[in-house]
Amino acid sequence: MKISSKDFIVKDKNLDSKYYTTFQYQEFTDEDEFYRLSKDGDKVFAKVIKGGLSRDMTNSNPAQYKYYVRGTNGKKLHDPFPKYSVSDNKSSFLDKVCKGDQQFIEVTKSVFEKYITFLKTESNQYLTSAQREIM
Repeated sequence: MKISSKDFIVKDKNLDSKYYTTFQYQEFTDEDEFYRLSKDGDKVFAKVIKGGLSRDMTNSNPAQYKYYVRGTNGKKLHDPFPKYSVSDNKSSFLDKVCKGDQQFIEVTKSVFEKYITFLKTESNQYLTSAQREIM
């Protein structure tokens, strides 16, 4: 019996992960018109990872997902859109570049959906709503 490569199905782990970004950094747009990247990087602001246990208790689907958004240690969600007011920038350029306290925070599906809608629409009401739900 001869074994060929057609007999094996190789499952790429990245197919189970989805990486969300803003319009300016997108590689493609998904079926829901959200801006996406094909792999993880510094321009990823939200991501979905398949596998493991999810914090979303309402999910009855056996495929479990973990939802992450970029934020700070203090659980403040990251706003990737530039601010034109000095009062909105509470930290200096050096604080943002050198200290880099941003990390991915695991959130519920509801918070995640509000955050990626914010990335798509640039409407601060979605960011505010997601931030309130975290607190």
